[in-house]
Amino acid sequence: MEIFLFGVTRTDIGRYLPRIAFAADSAPSITEADAVIEDHAADLCAFLYGMGINVADLDAHPSYALYRTCQRYILLRYAAQVVRLRNQNSQTMADRLDEQADGIFERLRKLPQDMGVQRPSGVNSPNLLHSNADYPEIINAKIRNSGSRLALNAQADRM
Repeated sequence: MEIFLFGVTRTDIGRYLPRIAFAADSAPSITEADAVIEDHAADLCAFLYGMGINVADLDAHPSYALYRTCQRYILLRYAAQVVRLRNQNSQTMADRLDEQADGIFERLRKLPQDMGVQRPSGVNSPNLLHSNADYPEIINAKIRNSGSRLALNAQADRM
């Protein structure tokens, strides 16, 4: 599985934390900031792969709403981690950023229609309701085993 960043770079943190800059000796450093982004992107990609989404196709279409949702998730997690590493703000802000990111995960898990055209629709898709039960066969077996003359006659008439 490949990891896709959905176009997120360390400078995009300005959407949430406008006064943050990175240097070789900052917390996190430039390389650490890039690693944080990759870690959160890996979590998101694993989730999307598990949901049956073609992540490579999604990454190739920045105009999709789900693409922007993925960017937002990564940025929220990234901003929360930077706030914690720099101790520049109270934990409350980092917790709120994490709550928003958790909300994105929950929405995609519980409301797959938010995925738009990327919503998986195969029989093996984990977010679709389907069953492998053979209900007519189960009903017929119960009718045969019930011994009810009325049920047996009704089944014979139906055939």
